[in-house]
Amino acid sequence: MTPKACVFGNPIAQSKSPIIHQHFASQQGIALLYEKRCPEVAAFESELTAFFASEETVGANVTAPFKERALVWASDLSEQARRAGAVNTLIKHVNGITGDNTDGVGIVADLAFHGFDINDKNVLMIGAGGAARGALPAIVDAGAASLTVYNRTRERASALIEHAGSYVDETACNLRVFSKGMNEFDLIINATTLSLQGQLPELPSTIYADATLAYDMVYLDKDTVFMDAALNAGCTKVVDGLGMLLEQAAFSFEHWFGVKPNTDELREKLRQN
Repeated sequence: MTPKACVFGNPIAQSKSPIIHQHFASQQGIALLYEKRCPEVAAFESELTAFFASEETVGANVTAPFKERALVWASDLSEQARRAGAVNTLIKHVNGITGDNTDGVGIVADLAFHGFDINDKNVLMIGAGGAARGALPAIVDAGAASLTVYNRTRERASALIEHAGSYVDETACNLRVFSKGMNEFDLIINATTLSLQGQLPELPSTIYADATLAYDMVYLDKDTVFMDAALNAGCTKVVDGLGMLLEQAAFSFEHWFGVKPNTDELREKLRQN
């Protein structure tokens, strides 16, 4: 029996998940069938149910716009998924299907690869959607001194901070909504998809001046406009989200097969491509 998994999203043509997971499987000597699936938005749950009905299915990845719906569909949730309010990984067990979120541990692992330690740092999160929600718990767990959220709609930023306050000890990590004049950040994370449209968050360039690292969760075949803007404003270093994609996938693969693959070789290969 050949185990199978897939990634659900709409759109999904751009996904590198099949390349990544097939590489991991080959590395570990596992014969894995991994594919992309692009269900109509209204048909997500029915297609997910049909996919998991197969005896060969071990799990699935979930991307936009289905992460919050996967949270509701799963039979039980990991602590990370519950805190994030979104699921990007589904794991099949004998007694049901667990929903987890590996986005946060993925970005923390990638930051560590690039030599950045979150502990005791001041972090600005740009965006308050699913990507921000997924990353926030792991960033707090990694020891951030403060976490500030900026969103074009302030109410959404406030809602994310309120949600985070339900599981964060604010004596350990100061949670706040971005206000005019704030600019002393060590790490700035762009959790929006604005870079894919060549657009920048509506923030003053001064916020980048003291930052050690600016991290864009999306990736292109060149530096994003966010990365360019951060460098031009004085940020020391910029990184895109390709490594995060790779690291979160490695944690998903570990859930399914009990072994965490090595990401170094594929990281270099993906970057060259």
